[in-house]
Amino acid sequence: MSSSNLSFTEGSQFRRLLAFALPLMAVNLLQYVYQTVDMVVVGQVVGNVGLVSISNASNAAYLVNAFIIGLTMGGGVMVARAVGASDVAGQRRAYAATLVVALVTSILVAVAGVLWTRPAFVANGVPEASLEGACAYTLVICCGCWGPFLLNVAAAFLKAQGDARTPLALVGVSALVNVVLDVVLVGPAGFGVVGAAYATVVAQGFAGIAAFVVTWRRYPGGRLWGAGASVPGSRFVAADSSDGVDGAGAADVGRRMREGHAGSSCGAFCAWLAADIAAVLRVGVPSAVQMAVVNLSYALVTGLLNRYGTDVAAAAGVALQISTLAGLPCWAIGQAITTAAAQNRGAGKLARAYESVRRGAALNVGVTMGTQIAVQLLAPAIVGLYGLSTPESLDIAVLYLRITCSVNGLFYAAMFSFDSFALGAGSPKLVLVNSLIDAFAIRLGLAVLLSGVLGLGYVGVFVAQAASPVIPAVIGGLYVHFWARCQGVGKRRPASEQRV
Repeated sequence: MSSSNLSFTEGSQFRRLLAFALPLMAVNLLQYVYQTVDMVVVGQVVGNVGLVSISNASNAAYLVNAFIIGLTMGGGVMVARAVGASDVAGQRRAYAATLVVALVTSILVAVAGVLWTRPAFVANGVPEASLEGACAYTLVICCGCWGPFLLNVAAAFLKAQGDARTPLALVGVSALVNVVLDVVLVGPAGFGVVGAAYATVVAQGFAGIAAFVVTWRRYPGGRLWGAGASVPGSRFVAADSSDGVDGAGAADVGRRMREGHAGSSCGAFCAWLAADIAAVLRVGVPSAVQMAVVNLSYALVTGLLNRYGTDVAAAAGVALQISTLAGLPCWAIGQAITTAAAQNRGAGKLARAYESVRRGAALNVGVTMGTQIAVQLLAPAIVGLYGLSTPESLDIAVLYLRITCSVNGLFYAAMFSFDSFALGAGSPKLVLVNSLIDAFAIRLGLAVLLSGVLGLGYVGVFVAQAASPVIPAVIGGLYVHFWARCQGVGKRRPASEQRV
């Protein structure tokens, strides 16, 4: 195992979670630097009209990126289980299947962007002065999404190996390229808002190619051709039918290939690839839909706020960006929990999987409390960096942060920890249900009720966003409790009595 890799199947869980999460915090921060730098540069050069353009376009970009990350997480979970089972062939198969899924989906995203960008922004009430910039930015992001797809597929593979440092290095270089291109293209080159999109696409494309090369050179499971890249029937395709792939059927594919009964080499290739694509999609699709649903709800909430004028729309866009950045440590710890749970499940160590969510949730709540306090103390100073041009918009942005970055953040940390565990443990549908409750039943539904029916205006929208994680956090906590009881790991029972 490489010195940069961490195995969650042995040693102190807390130390490994922390060591794995710290580089991921930096990775997540650098990934969101793309949108943050875009907003800061555009705000300083173009002003409030440009900020509204990029605020609405960023919601679309978040939606695309969230779907990409969620879909590739399915491949990451499958690779992590193969890592726990010490199955190199299983790693290679899951990685290959994830790349195929990513390639096809990137084409679909590009087509959807061309067809639906303008109608979606018009329906969402983007002000006329900001509409062209928002559409141009989003079209570039959608048509260039092959780069982030490739980057996230490779990053998911690396994180499944327990390697969080390599993604950090790759994204760091990419962020530097993005900053330089942003400054040049938005200002001196005169591209304006769309220049920020070109900068992001070029930077992410560079990082994606580099990540693919690093994965292929460093890990046997990442070599899809050449020496050592044959694809025999693996003993690991899907752990059980809860992943949506019948274990017996997958094993039969491998047996038929080994015995020479799979027909032609092309037929054998298609047989194992179809089985592994199904396994990746069963985990990845609920995760992708979950992340897309949450970001779609933010886009719809932004549509509600657009109706209150440019000052409110610009302020809310800036404040949402800041609150998103404040949540990045929470996401990183959640990714660590997912990897730990998946590796230990693959190794059959369910007690350690349960320990990962207990330790991880405690760490997440503590770290999130610190970030929320920092935001409360520094809100006016942070908002001032974004170039909001009126005192009213500055005050609205600070109010947004006062409401949405408070005690509710602790529920968000708990919710994300429990959902991350459910994903690694093999219950992606629970994650999807929780996201629907969080995004539509509470964030959007309550926002409509408070802002419109009860007449609280944009303040009601802010309150609804703050309340959204409470019920999902309770549901996630109950899931973890009953999962532990069903697996016999909530109490001290002999390992022989634990179900695998």
